[in-house]
Formats: sequence, structure tokens, C-alpha cells
Amino acid sequence: MAMRKENPVLNACQASNGRITRAQAAANRRSFGAFPSGPLPAKTERKQTAQGKAKRGSSYDNTSASVALSGPQPKRRTVLRDVTNLSNANSNKSFAAAPKLQTKPSLRTGRTVSKSKPCAKKIPKKPPPAGNGSALTNVLNIAEETQAEKILAERVEPVLLLENRGPLSLQNVERNRDSACHEVFFEERNLRDKCEPSVSKNGDSYVLDIVDIDKDNGNPQMCASYVVEIYSNLMASELMRRPSPNYMEGLQRDITKGMREILIDWLVEVSEEYKLVPDTLYLTVYLIDRFLSRNYIERQRLQLVGITSMLVASKYEEICAPRVEEFCFITDNTYTKAEVLKMESQLLNDLGFNLSVPTTKTFLRRFLRAAQASRKTPSMTLGFLANYLAELTLTEYEFLKFLPSLVAASAVFLARWTLDQSDLPWNQTLEHYTSYKCSDIQLCVCALRELQHNTSNCPLNAIREKYRHQKFECVANLTSPEFPGSFFS
Repeated sequence: MAMRKENPVLNACQASNGRITRAQAAANRRSFGAFPSGPLPAKTERKQTAQGKAKRGSSYDNTSASVALSGPQPKRRTVLRDVTNLSNANSNKSFAAAPKLQTKPSLRTGRTVSKSKPCAKKIPKKPPPAGNGSALTNVLNIAEETQAEKILAERVEPVLLLENRGPLSLQNVERNRDSACHEVFFEERNLRDKCEPSVSKNGDSYVLDIVDIDKDNGNPQMCASYVVEIYSNLMASELMRRPSPNYMEGLQRDITKGMREILIDWLVEVSEEYKLVPDTLYLTVYLIDRFLSRNYIERQRLQLVGITSMLVASKYEEICAPRVEEFCFITDNTYTKAEVLKMESQLLNDLGFNLSVPTTKTFLRRFLRAAQASRKTPSMTLGFLANYLAELTLTEYEFLKFLPSLVAASAVFLARWTLDQSDLPWNQTLEHYTSYKCSDIQLCVCALRELQHNTSNCPLNAIREKYRHQKFECVANLTSPEFPGSFFS
């Protein structure tokens, strides 16, 4: 308050050398009407300059805002181009010029269609609505139609790439699997549920002569609700991880087919000694052939591979598997426990621990059930004989070229023919459940019949001695007659 009562002239003189306050400036204006001549203080000059700029900026913003309301802004989306915001004056214009605003179709990478194939069918555009609609709404509708066209083209194009290729077959699916697969039977399995119907006597109706073997749902172990899916999966699984049918000629140089036959014949006796289930024996032979298909083995270690394979199969199939020491003892301690365990680790790692494989015994259960259902009275002899014929193939190296399901079907065919020549050994029920026609199994059946008659005079008879026992009804003593000339046609 004391500063305001001082001499205003003195304050004006001090203004050029120091800071001036608002009160002092007001006092000077009252006294002199204005500042003395000379430049303004630096602070006041900068402040006024900043205020001037701010006022110009504000007026520029107001001008830009007014221009934005009256004219188009730069494009925001590629689809809408330069017509995102339209003035009210253009809202009542006709829609005739709207198609010119469509964007060019974007180029897609990674998808090519051959010129010879038809292109995707375009959606016809709807005519523009008449009347005074909003131009922005019309443009958005066109954008939606353009995007719908692109989406439909992307959905239709993969279908066009598969045109004129026919239905997918197992032959294409299994192209990267083992080369020894039987492509002849793939298409037959695609049609396993499409049996040819037989015409009844009156000729006006079709009757499928197939017995339903899964109608009895009382036994939960039969898995009647999904047994069809189970065996369809097994038939696909048998095509994978198969032993090579020519590993003796290609990989093994120190062992022969005869050594393999002697080993398996001896393992049959071992399985009988320890009362192992048949599944263990079948899995053992599979593990031997699979391992020999991938690894070179000297003859001194062939028996080690055999007992190790039976050890692994026993652990997988048996409730109480024999101990490692028992397998060492059965070889007269030719191999130590450490050698067996080392070979076990090598075998499992080489197979990738894949032990769940379908064998001939797996399919034989299903096919025998179908064979018994088509008979008037079930026969135990039929089951014993079919199992005998199937086990005979284990020692034979030449049967590696046949699929396990094909061997099982051939064993059922030959067993039915051996027991009863008055009835056809193959019918629609068996064809339905095995997925094989009579002509498909002809080669395997003929080879199996020669094995039954032992035309090669093989001295190995462990399996024959096993099925000569009374508990198997001495089926090894049975023989089958010759097939008629046009039997498989």
C-alpha cells in the first residue's frame, strides 16, 4: 500500500530499468495517459506477442471448423475414399454416381487359381434405393457388399481347388506312410458300409442278407455301441508302422529267413511254457520284425532280440509277466540281465514306445464272431482251426506282405472251407464285417492252404504239435480239399 502512494514520475523512470506491476502501469496511465516514448519492457512484449498468436490460432481453428462443415476432409478409410463427411447440400443428390466411389479389389497373396478353372461366382449387386436417402448410408452399404464379395470369394476358392479330383481315398491319405501298404484294398474299405443288396424273389424289393452281430448289448465287453468305430480305426492303424516285407534282402546280411523261423518256433514253445496269452506271441513277432526292419543285427544277438521282444510284449499284455531273470534262464544264461535291459531300452526307444498295434489276433476275434453268426450252430472247431491257421503264418517270412486283417479273413475263409464244403465259405455278412471280397483274399488263401498242407516239408512243428492236443480238438490234423476252378470269381 505504501508503494502506490509514491511519486508516479519516479516509478515511470524506474520502469525501463526493472519490472513494472499492473498497479504501477495503471497509475502511469492515470498520470500521463501512456507510457513514455521508448520500447516496451521485454516481458510485456513477449506476453503480448504470445497473446496475439493465441488469438490468431483460435481464429484459424474456427475457420478450419467451418470449412470442415462445408467441404470434404481428407480420407479416413480406404473403403470410403473422400466422401466420409458430406455437406447437407449434397445429401439430396441422386445415387447414380455412387458406383464410381468403389475401391479397386485388393490383391491377395498366397492364393492362386488356375486359368482353366472357373472363377468364383460373383454376387449380383442390388440396385440403389430410390428416394432422398443419406449418401453416407449408401456408401456404407456398398462397402459392406464389397467386403461380402471378398469373403465369399475366399470361402469358395479352396473348394474350386479341389474340383475334378473325385472323392478323397485312403490311397491319397496314406501316401506318406509305409510304401508296403496294399493300395488295392483302400477303395474297398471306403465302401465297407455300402454292401451290394440282393434282390428278393418278387424282384420289387431289396433285402440285405447281413446278420447283425452287435445286436446283443448285454455284454459290456463287446462294446456294441461303438465297436464299428473301433475296428474302422484299427483297419486304418494297421497301415502305419508296418514291418518291411523285404528287410532280409535289404538290411540284414548276417541272418536269414531260416534263422527267423527257428527263433519264432522256439518262442512259441516259450509262450507255452509260461502259459502266455496268444496276443503276447503275436505282439512279440511284430516287435521282432519291426526292430529288424530298422536295425542291423548280428546272428549272435538275434536270440537276445527275441527274448527282449517277448519281455516287452509280456509287460504289455500279461497280468503277471515273467521276470527278466526267467528269460535269461530260458536262454541257458547266454545273456545277462544287464544285456537284456539294455536291449529293452534300445528296442523301446527305436519303436518310439508305440506298442498299441493291431495284429492278426485282433481282427480274428471280430471275424470269427461274424462267421459264427452266419452258421446255424456255433462251432468251437471253427475257432480252433482259424487260430491254428493264423498262427502258422507267424513263422513264415513271406506273409509279411499281407495285412493282418487280410490274414485273419483268409484264415476264417479256409477254416470254413475245411469244415464244410457244402456251403460257400464267404457270404455277405463276412464281406461286410471284414471289408474284403472273395477275390481280394484269393492269393493269401492259396498261400495259407499250402502252409496248412506243409508242402515245403518244414521241420519246425511247434505250432502243429500245439494244435494236435485234444484241448484244441486236434485241428492240426485236418486238411482242406482243392478249390474249384472258378471258386473266387
